[in-house]
Amino acid sequence: MDNLARPASAHADSSQDFAGKLIASILQSGSSATIAPIQKFLNDSKNAKDLRSSVKALRPALIADIAHFLCISHGRHPGIVDHAATKIIDGPARPWLVQAMDGFAAERVYLNNLTVAAGPITRQAGQEKITAIITAQSKSFEMLATSDRKGTAAGAAIAFVLDWTAARVILDECALALSIEPAGLELPDRAACADLAEALGQDKAKQRAMTFGSEQLLAQQIGLWQLIAARHHENMHRS
Repeated sequence: MDNLARPASAHADSSQDFAGKLIASILQSGSSATIAPIQKFLNDSKNAKDLRSSVKALRPALIADIAHFLCISHGRHPGIVDHAATKIIDGPARPWLVQAMDGFAAERVYLNNLTVAAGPITRQAGQEKITAIITAQSKSFEMLATSDRKGTAAGAAIAFVLDWTAARVILDECALALSIEPAGLELPDRAACADLAEALGQDKAKQRAMTFGSEQLLAQQIGLWQLIAARHHENMHRS
């Protein structure tokens, strides 16, 4: 998976330029576009009293799917950042990793609380296949975060933290719907992620590996949200 062929330029970008490009690419190519229709439905269905009862029933079903599938993928320890910490040995990365690991430990508690409050998911035809897909995605996350190619794990961890932060608003919407106080977010911010990318992206090989890790992580995370969206559409057609 790490041997993806890429056309090589003669020289590496400066570490600062590379960091800026990497962060911008992650934010532009992440899950936000996939999440936007889901977030719109949650917002539109929140206070609309005249919606059909079938549509109102879709809201708790969607919330349960979000909590349940994110919890399967990211609610267990060790997670992506914890795995990546075993591969990122660079000294400048340690403060970022400590903050990210501590921050996501709190996110796991939040996720598990949401999952319990949301209740069981709506069962659909092919449920076993869906569970198998989620399990396979979890393995893919782990493979990226434990890659021996220097830079891949760092790129994956940075992308995960930034993409999770961008999607966090949906978890907070779910929490409010379940009468749970949204938890504070304690993950490294965009500036800290850029500083880490700059510190680690000192040569072309690491820059390519970090880019690869970030791209593959985002592809898996987008796939997870696409599955949630597909189940929501299926429930809409059945209602």
